[in-house]
Amino acid sequence: MPLSLDLDGVRAAVIRPSSLLDALTDYWELCWNQALPLDVPAEDPLGEEDRLVLTLLVSGLKDEAIARQLGWSVRTMRRRMSRLHELLGAVNRFQAGVIANRRGWI
Repeated sequence: MPLSLDLDGVRAAVIRPSSLLDALTDYWELCWNQALPLDVPAEDPLGEEDRLVLTLLVSGLKDEAIARQLGWSVRTMRRRMSRLHELLGAVNRFQAGVIANRRGWI
């Protein structure tokens, strides 16, 4: 494993089978599974309502306020948020907003 990004004086460490290697391998797999190709624009599976929900979400509104603004029930709003969390791979509202922003969806 390289110890720096400086290619002039290449220094590296050898990591033998260990819990550190297992952790690095798991981290690499996680990053690889969530990565997007550099040369292909990310697909945008969001509809206009989903984009509006995310926009209201990142503006700081609570579920009840977003539901009221869109004319939905709170249950419908939470169901839609659950679907968006799953689609984005997010575990909370903040993470959903960050991921959607990074992907250029909002």
